[in-house]
Amino acid sequence: MKIMYIFPHPDDESFGPAGAIDKQIQEGNEVILLTLTKGGATKVRHQLGLTVQEMGKVREKEMQKVQRTLGISEMTILDYEDGGLAKINPSYLESEILKWIQYYRPNVVVTYPVHGGSGHHDHITLHHIIKRLFFNKNEGLNFWKRLAYFTVIDTGLPMFFEGGIPRVTWTKKEDILVTEQLSQANITKMKEALLCYDTYQEMVKTTNVIDRIGNKTHFELEAETPPNMLSSLTESINP
Repeated sequence: MKIMYIFPHPDDESFGPAGAIDKQIQEGNEVILLTLTKGGATKVRHQLGLTVQEMGKVREKEMQKVQRTLGISEMTILDYEDGGLAKINPSYLESEILKWIQYYRPNVVVTYPVHGGSGHHDHITLHHIIKRLFFNKNEGLNFWKRLAYFTVIDTGLPMFFEGGIPRVTWTKKEDILVTEQLSQANITKMKEALLCYDTYQEMVKTTNVIDRIGNKTHFELEAETPPNMLSSLTESINP
């Protein structure tokens, strides 16, 4: 089957999903990646003395390394404003994403859940646009069987930090409907994918993403309530 990951930024595919992507490819699925920005607005550019455009070129090259490392079949990197997806007419952005979905014809589309994983506005904007596309899809999109959201289980900590500052609440355990068990080889591939981002190694260490993901990758499903936890994104899908 074809699984299409749609994310706003370079590294979104590696900060968490990479182990599952490797597993899905090893199981014979074709994995496609659409990234809407080149991620040039990252604060790392200041440390490197690069402009947004220059940083975008660096991150694009890092993504190409990831594609080779994971064996992603097809990858498209667009050049929308990093941090600016919420400023774009949503109808225009819908049309753009729909064009690529029609081109690649995936059976499963994966993006971020409503909390965006980190609360990033680009992540949340993309969630709502793809969800709307899924519910409004016509007969010409019958190949698109499932919409899934890559996520992590919420910590259960209080909703507010000290001083009344709200935190991002992740997905409740009961809302996880797919859990992909990762092998050591899958985890190694995730580490290799993260190492492709030379400019982001400090962030990899700070977020402790490898330990946080561990040996399981979790997904929510849109408009589905399977009777039991699914063990893969393609389970129980009729071609």
